[in-house]
Formats: sequence, structure tokens, C-alpha cells
Amino acid sequence: MVILITGASSGIGLASALFLKNQGHKVYGTSRKASMGETRNDIVYLKMDITQEKSIKEAIDFLILKEEKIDVLVNNAGIGMVGSVEDSSVNEMQEHFDTNYYGAVRVMQEVLPHMRNRSHGKIINISSLAGLFGLPYRGVYSAAKAAFNLLTESMRMELLKFNIHAVVLCPGDFKTKIKTSRIRVKKGETSIYKEEYNKVYDLLNEELHSSGDPIEVGKLIQKIVKKKS
Repeated sequence: MVILITGASSGIGLASALFLKNQGHKVYGTSRKASMGETRNDIVYLKMDITQEKSIKEAIDFLILKEEKIDVLVNNAGIGMVGSVEDSSVNEMQEHFDTNYYGAVRVMQEVLPHMRNRSHGKIINISSLAGLFGLPYRGVYSAAKAAFNLLTESMRMELLKFNIHAVVLCPGDFKTKIKTSRIRVKKGETSIYKEEYNKVYDLLNEELHSSGDPIEVGKLIQKIVKKKS
């Protein structure tokens, strides 16, 4: 199968891409820093910025030209954000949603016509446990993931008549480098919440050391890919 994984240069995306490639699939990964069509570890990378519609279209057009289809889309690209809701500016929230929510929407809207033309496809959206309940100092992240979960649930029902299945996965913590890419709200250093926030943030990073191997997400994706429904 031809599988497209967004945000496949590290973490869950990379681990899943390598595992699925070893299962015999043709895997394409996306990265903002990749050259279009470059190959690493038998994974073909597409240059894609999920906040830019033109970038997404160019990447999907390149893939379709090569393979003529996309069997599975794994929406994995995203960023972390930490800070109190009070300290989070509306602009910071909008930028976060632009990647973690609207970015995935843009990719799905570009891929879906190709899946509908073949009456075949699976969309696997990588969300988070944080989307199932609110977490302190990750409220904006939780909100974006919660919206992502419900959007996927609605799409699942809309797409069934086209034989396209939409699934959402909500992983907990895994050993990744997410702590190096989390956005910390600008007011955090002068915040009234600073002391408690720093304790929670340190605990969050410590938990990553004892977290699971992200390949487990890849294994679950493989199970879903093999299911008929």
C-alpha cells in the first residue's frame, strides 16, 4: 500500500514510517526541511508545510504523479504548546490551531478527492490522550486535539459511503524529542502561575524518559491498515 505520513522526520512519525516500510508498504513522509522526492532509509520524503495550502498541493501532486494513488493518510504532524490559558495570547492559540488542527484539515481536503475517485482509503489521525481530558498548562493543546477528535468522528460517518475509513488514535507519552519543539507561551516567565507551571513542565519532561517506544504506534497503524473496516 502507498502510505503518506505527515511529520515523519522524527518521533512517532519516523518510527511509524520505518516500521510500515519494513512491513512492505511504500511509505512517503513529509518534512518542512526535506527536498521533494529525497530518499532516506527507503522512505521517500516530500517537502510540505502543513500551514501552507500551496506546499500541501505540490507535495500531493508529486506523490500522485509517482504512485497514482494514496491508500492511507496518517496525519501526524503537529507541535506542542505549554502555558496557562490566561497567559496564552489569542495569536499564540491561533498559530497553534493553524498547525495542530487546520494543518491536518488542509492535508485531508487535498487527499480526499483522490481517495473518493477510487472509492478506497483510510485516514488515520494521530491525536493525543490530552484531547480526551483537559491538562493543566496544556489547555490550548488539549483544546486543539479535542477538536481534532470530534472532527474525525464526524468525518468517519460522512466518508463511509465512499468506502473511506477515518480513525483517530490518542497516544499517551512516548520517547520522542517533543520537549525540544514545544512552544512555551511568551508570558510564561513573568506569569503568576510560574512556580507551579515550572513544576508541571519539569515533570512532563521527566516522564518522557520512562515512556514507551513510539514504534508501538506504528504497530497499531499496521493493524488498522490491514483491517477491512
